[in-house]
Amino acid sequence: QQQQQQQNRSFHTEQEYHNTADETLEHIQDALEELFEDSFSTETEIPEVNVANGVLTLSLPPHGTWVLNKQTPNQQIWWSSPLSGPRRYEYVELGDDGEGIWVYSRYIENLEKEEEEWNVEGEYTLGYILTKEIKELYGLDLELCRF
Repeated sequence: QQQQQQQNRSFHTEQEYHNTADETLEHIQDALEELFEDSFSTETEIPEVNVANGVLTLSLPPHGTWVLNKQTPNQQIWWSSPLSGPRRYEYVELGDDGEGIWVYSRYIENLEKEEEEWNVEGEYTLGYILTKEIKELYGLDLELCRF
């Protein structure tokens, strides 16, 4: 069994963190807006997605409001959901090219304690939890790149 090598991302500069986190939030916003516009027939039905000042707010009446926000001191993205509660995500590099994925911090902490093999393609990623909850609520398949 070959273990894929990952490491927590220690951004070289605060600006590098901001660029990566902003790109993530904007990509999520674009993907959600496209999905909702293609799936809902009237403007009043379309859930609201906004990004401002490092915070993505997703209003899904009557289900509630989801919030993803940058936490610059920790270089994380924090997630708040009426379904799954609060979570913190850290950026993990997947290879030497700097590409990576946002992984649930508790999963990372448990792996470090147990010295287990990484599985960052699954349920512990920011992209996974978002696509899972959209599927549960609306039966829609959200297309996201690695996040």
